[in-house]
Amino acid sequence: MTALAPDIRLVHQLLEHTARRVPDREVLVTHEPGATRLCYARLAAAAHRCARQLVGLGVTRGDRVAILAHNGVEYAAAYYGALAAGAVAVPLNTAADPASLLHYLGDSGARVLVVGPRLERLVVQAAPRLGEVAVEAIVMAAGPAMAALGKAAPLGLRLVAAGDADELPAEPLDLALEPDDVASIIYTSGSTGRPRGATLTHGNLVANVRSICAYLELTEDDRVLAVLPFYYVYGKSVLNTAVAVGATVVVENRFQYPNVALDTLERERCTGFAGVPSTFAILVNRSNLAERALTDLRWVTQAGGGMSPALTRRLLEILPGKRVFVMYGATEASARLAYVPPDELPGCVGAIGRAIPDVELTVRRPDGAECAVDEAGELYARGPNIMRGYWNDPEETARALGPHGYRTGDLARRDGDGRLWLVGRLKDMLKVGGHRVAAREIEDAILEHADVHEAAVIGVADELLGDRLVAFVVPRTPGAVDAAGLGRFLKDRLPAYKIPSRIELRADLPKNPSGKILKQALRAEVTE
Repeated sequence: MTALAPDIRLVHQLLEHTARRVPDREVLVTHEPGATRLCYARLAAAAHRCARQLVGLGVTRGDRVAILAHNGVEYAAAYYGALAAGAVAVPLNTAADPASLLHYLGDSGARVLVVGPRLERLVVQAAPRLGEVAVEAIVMAAGPAMAALGKAAPLGLRLVAAGDADELPAEPLDLALEPDDVASIIYTSGSTGRPRGATLTHGNLVANVRSICAYLELTEDDRVLAVLPFYYVYGKSVLNTAVAVGATVVVENRFQYPNVALDTLERERCTGFAGVPSTFAILVNRSNLAERALTDLRWVTQAGGGMSPALTRRLLEILPGKRVFVMYGATEASARLAYVPPDELPGCVGAIGRAIPDVELTVRRPDGAECAVDEAGELYARGPNIMRGYWNDPEETARALGPHGYRTGDLARRDGDGRLWLVGRLKDMLKVGGHRVAAREIEDAILEHADVHEAAVIGVADELLGDRLVAFVVPRTPGAVDAAGLGRFLKDRLPAYKIPSRIELRADLPKNPSGKILKQALRAEVTE
C-alpha cells in the first residue's frame, strides 16, 4: 500500500505530490473519442495552467467554478485547476438539459463555466438565458460552437478558448488555502427529489481519500477502469484515490457496450473496477463477464445503493479469487461510510459491514437513543468526511446535521457481531394496511428469481390500504418471466401483504447517469 504524505491537506495537493514523486507514470488513459495517455507531470502542468487562466478571469478564493465535462483529461485538468486557484469546483451532470444546467449555475452562483468537448451544444441551447445567472465567463474549445455561443449569449459574457491556457506558466500558484475551505459542491443524484448541493471541504475529501486508500490497499501499481462519471461522488472518489497513490485511471465512456468495456479492462490490464448495482446487473446478466479470465483484476468495489443478495452471490461466483468490496456511503459523506471486508462477505451477504477508518456509525430511535442489537433505527454518521451542509439551504442542513451527526435517511440494524444491515430508506418505507413495509425487502425477493434483471417497488396512494404496492420488473431476456409466475414465486418468500398487487414488466427502468433507478419518475408515471 502507498501511504499518503502527512503534509497533504488540500485536494489538489494529491496530484501535485504524486506528480513530483512519479512524474512519468501514467495517470489517465482514454479511448474515446481519441486515444490519450497522459502522465502525472503533464496533468499537473495542465491543472496549473488552468488555475492561472481562471485567476486571470477574476476567480478568487471561494468563487465557484462549474465544470461540464465528460470523464477525461479536460475534466481532470479543470477540477484540480479550479481547486489550485482557490475556487470551489462544481461538477455538473453531463446529461443535464438546458433548464437543469441553468438551475445548477444559478443555485451555485458559479462565476465561470468550463465546458469540455461534445457538450458545447448544451451551453449554446442555454445561452439566451445565461443572463439570469451569475456566470461571467465560459471556457470552452474554440470552433463553431464558440461563434454560435457568441451570437446567443448576453452581452458582456466573456468567451475564452481552453487552448489559451497552453501559453501560461505551468508552475503552481501556491495560494494560502486551508483544509476548512470549501473544495466542491456536489449535487445529489436527485433520485427521490430535487438535487441539493452537498458542500464538501478540502479536509472532508482528503480524510475520505486516506480512509479509502487504506482499506482498499491501493498502490501505484493499480490500474482502475472508470465507468462512473467523475461529477458523481463515487466517480470522483475513484479519481481522487487513484491520483493520491499514483495509480492509473483508465477512462471508459462506452459502458452502454459492456463487452467493449470488458475488452478495455483486459487490454489495459486493469487491476480494479468500481460500479453501482446496475453496473453489475448489466455485467452479470448482459455481458460475457463469466467467460473471461480477467487475470490482472485484483479487486472490485460496489456502492451507490444496496445491491441485492442474489446479485452479490452471483458476482462472487463469477469472480472467484477476486477481492469484492461491498461499500456504503453518501454524497454528504464525501463518498464512503462503511464497507464489508472481502474475506467476510461470503458469510454476510446483504450487510454493509462496519464503519471505515475514522468514521463512527450509530443506529438510533426517533428519540435519539441508540438502538439495541438487531433493532431497526435510523443510521447516523460522524467523521471528518461529513459535509459542512447543503449549499444555500439552511433548513435542509438543519434537518440533516444534528447532535448525533449526519442523518443518512436509511434504516439499519446492527447485529451481534457489530455489522450493519440496511433495512430500507425512510422515504421508501410504505404502509400497507396496518403494516410497515420496506420496498427493498420486496425488491430483493423479486431479484432472487433467476430470470429477473432489475426490479423497483413503489407505493401508490390507496384509500383503503394507504399504499398499494406496484413492482416494475425487467426480465434478463424478453419473455423469460411473466407477472403471474412472479406472483407465485413471491408467495413462497413473502407474506401476502408484501406481494405487489400489480407487477409490470419493462424493457428497462428509468435511471440517472450514475445508474440509480429513478423511483420518482415511476411514481409520477403511475400517478398520471
